[in-house]
Amino acid sequence: MPQQLTTRNATITTAVVTVKALTIGGKQVTQSVFKQLPEETLFAPDGTARGSLWGRVNFHPGRCTPPLNVSAWWGWPEHAHVVWQLGDELRRATVWASRFDPDVSLESRPFISETAPPGEWDLIAQLPQLFIAV
Repeated sequence: MPQQLTTRNATITTAVVTVKALTIGGKQVTQSVFKQLPEETLFAPDGTARGSLWGRVNFHPGRCTPPLNVSAWWGWPEHAHVVWQLGDELRRATVWASRFDPDVSLESRPFISETAPPGEWDLIAQLPQLFIAV
């Protein structure tokens, strides 16, 4: 619960927050290690997640490629860089809040990118933010 401290000319509000760091073996993941996570589509053609979702990382390694149905940068929908687990390995995926089309081929793009299935973007947007080391 935020607490307020009032001085003569200002009010200072303090709050306690929780920061979740992405760690492997007790050590915080760095940008370099994050970039080495295999990039793989999170959603199967039927719209279900292919593994366990860990969280979102606010780090954009390289150029974020929008879905094929979006042509102008100012029209790009929101997106998230998701860390997820497939079996005993971590993966990363770029997921866009847009139209889901499992028939669109993503192989010709420089980075793997996908759109969230209907109703799944809220799940992605509500994932905890994970922090990585510089």
